[in-house]
Amino acid sequence: MVSRRNYFAITVVMFIVFFLFQFTNAVLESWNGYEENSYVRKKEELAGRESAYRAGHEKTEHISGNSREKVVYIGDTNKAGSMVVHNWANYTKRDLDVYHTASEYAEAAGQGSPAMLVIDAKYTDWEQSNTCDILKQCIEQGTDLVFCNLPDVSVIKESQKLRKLLGIKEVRKEETTVEGIHLYEGFFLGGEAVYRAEEEAEKKQDMELSFPWYSLSANTEVYMLGIPEKEMDAKDYPPVIWRKSYDNAQVFAVNGDYMEDATGLGLLSAMKAKSTGYELYPVVNAQNMIVTNYPGMASENEEEMQKRYGQSMSQMFRNIAWPAVISVYRRNTLGLTCMLAPRYDYGSDIFPSRSELEFYMKRLKEQSAEAGLSGDSISDTLIGQKLDEDEHFVRDSLPSYKFTSFYAGKLTDTELEATLQDSMLGAIRTVVTDYDKDSEIIGYQSDYVTKQSILSDGARHTFRTDFRIRAIETALGYSSVGLDLSRAAYPKSSEDDIEKIISDFSTNIKASWEHFHTFSGTTVSECDQRIRNFLALDYTEKREGNTILLDFNGAVTPAWFILRTDGERISHIEGGDFTMLEKNAYLIEADHAHVVIEL
Repeated sequence: MVSRRNYFAITVVMFIVFFLFQFTNAVLESWNGYEENSYVRKKEELAGRESAYRAGHEKTEHISGNSREKVVYIGDTNKAGSMVVHNWANYTKRDLDVYHTASEYAEAAGQGSPAMLVIDAKYTDWEQSNTCDILKQCIEQGTDLVFCNLPDVSVIKESQKLRKLLGIKEVRKEETTVEGIHLYEGFFLGGEAVYRAEEEAEKKQDMELSFPWYSLSANTEVYMLGIPEKEMDAKDYPPVIWRKSYDNAQVFAVNGDYMEDATGLGLLSAMKAKSTGYELYPVVNAQNMIVTNYPGMASENEEEMQKRYGQSMSQMFRNIAWPAVISVYRRNTLGLTCMLAPRYDYGSDIFPSRSELEFYMKRLKEQSAEAGLSGDSISDTLIGQKLDEDEHFVRDSLPSYKFTSFYAGKLTDTELEATLQDSMLGAIRTVVTDYDKDSEIIGYQSDYVTKQSILSDGARHTFRTDFRIRAIETALGYSSVGLDLSRAAYPKSSEDDIEKIISDFSTNIKASWEHFHTFSGTTVSECDQRIRNFLALDYTEKREGNTILLDFNGAVTPAWFILRTDGERISHIEGGDFTMLEKNAYLIEADHAHVVIEL
């Protein structure tokens, strides 16, 4: 039996534990601070569009004596490849000249040799007899060539000069179909990748699998090739991306359309790194996980929710979706932003719940996550009316809260520009858009509002998407994966069950982002600050022996750079710190405007 004294002692201890537990929760609740958004800034405190570096324009505060590398593009300026080169030059702070033809470039070439010449081969007139001669002369002068696509296979068959220039020994087949693509380690960040569809991965296969089959000559190095259906020696596989080495320069070739979207940014960065002994360039260093149209705060679509889950939409989002989203978030290094959807159907008489808003705002704050606002709805309600209703609902619950991030959803650019004038969006500093193949994946939407693209639907991740993610991580140290939970709110098939969506999302996150855990996880508004810093940054670097001297201005510290080497390692750094990303690749965090890197 328990004595009265022990019984009394046990009771006191239980009371104290209960009191401390309740007191701790009360303190946490009072200190949560969810009623205010810590990311709110006055516009004049933010770096605007005018501060961003623009290729071909000297900045008034550019570093004295900075002789920029020049890139030249030859081709149709209205094609996607032209914009890829333009945006890459902006992001890497290079000068850019554009010419329509090789002859036009040759006539103006007295200004010195560029570091890189990018050629739209499909646009170039190869019947002009001097085109190959002009390009050969560029190689002799030390200019690297990048063929962002290849001429028609018939042109290559007929021109020995062109084949020699590209490092092609012969045309083995005018077209072949492969069953997969093999990306070799050391080209993009993230290591080796084999995009070969097994039975369970067939729906992911969207790589370009049909293309001409070329046999390459000596002094070539292949970075990506096709995997043929018939077994053979790997050296005979059809090449997709390769390099032909000359005494003074390199020629890179892309056998496909990979340079026509944002993937081209990474291709150019990887090629530049492969053409020199080392390459140092600025990056954003931001990794975002953005859950769009979540949480919904009105119990809509009741019949379907009860049929699928035996509970209301609000209960499903709380009891199933929220724990699952947080579980995925905690198992990776991406930052979390949820783009709230107060309602989906603004034509119904079912209204959002204040208690749901307060619940999620507190939970997001506890997770150091951000609450943004979604611009989507499933009704025909005009965006202005939707925002008026959202503003009334939020102000009634959280009178002083202001959103700083906005998900554009299905809004066109014109609609988005008008929408940003709405009073509900007065504090918005960044807009999130879905990826539309535009290579300007980060930039300015307006003078003081930045834009950042969701690069992947995390629940429907394909091989081509994975390839693009690796490319953009290589070029910018940036990634943004999205998860649209309006699919679960208004499902159309079994693929839209919340368990299926989260399972696919978790699997894809683990497979595709584990290679990039060294980069920082950020919320959308934290990423906005890094984007502004990155776009405003101006830098110069030079090497003296085993020492690289890096200087920059236009950006606040810290600023981030990637250093890629050819077998060299960092032994010491002053003015910052470094982290090894993988073999021959380092992330530099610059804490001072002058950094000394010893190799």
